[in-house]
Amino acid sequence: MRLTGEAGGVILKRNKKIVLLAHCILNVNAKVYGLATVPAGCKQIVTGLLSSGFGIIQLPCVEQSCFGINRWGQVKNQLNFPGFRSKCRSLLKPIVEQVLDFSENGYEIAAVIGVDGSPTCGVNYTCTGNWGGEIGEGFELPAKIASLDILNEAGVMMDILQEMLLETGVSVRFIAVDESNPEACFLNL
Repeated sequence: MRLTGEAGGVILKRNKKIVLLAHCILNVNAKVYGLATVPAGCKQIVTGLLSSGFGIIQLPCVEQSCFGINRWGQVKNQLNFPGFRSKCRSLLKPIVEQVLDFSENGYEIAAVIGVDGSPTCGVNYTCTGNWGGEIGEGFELPAKIASLDILNEAGVMMDILQEMLLETGVSVRFIAVDESNPEACFLNL
């Protein structure tokens, strides 16, 4: 369907506002088993963004890409190694190119929306600890569990994404959603 104005010109109904959204907000199936809080995706966030006029670019799930759907939960220090950081860059390259194109053509890149606590998509905090190796009796599991903690910094992929956007000269706010209060994310947009 084409909409035309009085002069016969095409009317564009774009508002030119875009957000980049953590993969699991649109597709909770990518999360580690046991972490899903909804059956498919967070409707309040997705419909709220669309209703507010934001286009959505879904970020990749680097953890699933590297470790599959049957992976164990991980912490940032497990993932913060050259091979994983390189995989983040590789998967984010086409996203950053798309963002740069939008930005150079007058679009507002309103925010990158991540999920705090995630070792990859955390914005304000992530998880850390002496987590790795074998689990079970005789492998110091209680000490490993006791070492788990919150780290007040971004997850690995968010670190890389911020670096890549800065390299292109695109400045974007990074905000996190609270999955227990999804409407609160709109207060920051």
